[in-house]
Amino acid sequence: MDLFFNELSVKQAGHPDIAKQWMCSLMKVYKSASRKGFKRLRTMQNISGELLAPNYSFSHWLKDQSVDQVIRLLFRSQALNAPFIEDILEKKSEGGDKLFEFEYNDKIAKGLGAAFLLDSLAVSFNNFPEWDKTSILIYAAYFSDEKADVIETDETVRHCCKTTHLEFWEKWIETVNKPPIPNGKILWLKRKSLFPHLIFCEDVKKQISHLHENHAEFVQIKKRLFELETYCSTWEIGPFDPGSIPSKVTPESSSRIESCQDNLTILCPDSRHRLFSWHSRYTPGAGRIHFDPDEDNRKIHVGYIGLKIQ
Repeated sequence: MDLFFNELSVKQAGHPDIAKQWMCSLMKVYKSASRKGFKRLRTMQNISGELLAPNYSFSHWLKDQSVDQVIRLLFRSQALNAPFIEDILEKKSEGGDKLFEFEYNDKIAKGLGAAFLLDSLAVSFNNFPEWDKTSILIYAAYFSDEKADVIETDETVRHCCKTTHLEFWEKWIETVNKPPIPNGKILWLKRKSLFPHLIFCEDVKKQISHLHENHAEFVQIKKRLFELETYCSTWEIGPFDPGSIPSKVTPESSSRIESCQDNLTILCPDSRHRLFSWHSRYTPGAGRIHFDPDEDNRKIHVGYIGLKIQ
């Protein structure tokens, strides 16, 4: 997994020495993250020409003999190689006529958007209180030529600008450092070991079999499933608590249940038919994961993964 640099955190410092401090802090975060399993620091393709201070760009910093050579070489080797953030966003939009647009405070936010799409971690310069937080809310728009519509949502991006933020994400980092799940077929085959507290209905196998890691929605599906698994792993007493799951989960309205009851009632592995009203959302598109909490055994049945049931 890679870190994604938030290009919106680039601004001009009053003096090159201040910019050097920003770069030193950024590389300190990167080195700490690399020890936790992160690989490259993905940046924008034109980053070398961006100014860090008047007449002092990233390119100048890379040649600055007053900066530790090891740090400069580390940045050059780990942050200036393809694929760049633009390439990654373009690749994610292939194969489904989807285009993605992400904004933060009305500015295009490609680094933050890429971190969200790949369910990873964004990193910023520690140069403004605005970036001193562990998560950032962005606006996301998903365009689909096939459906001729636009889906607009607010999404939360995991974020860091200093090493203490990495410590905040320690449990999540442990989860994502598990063996990769490259496609839906592997997820199905390994479902019992990956998600021991989730019980998947047979229909799910077909619903996810065509998905692979280049599908943006597959990344989000895995994220939502791990959220449910993490919740169940600490569910010891009491009824199901939707507020303890990071992403929003809701039951269907009574009118939706009445109109879609047949499609929401799904056969489970124990030969029982259950009504799968509870669901979480995922994007791009109007994706849904329908599930049913088993409060007696503190597990969750997963009955459907796909577009919104009509």
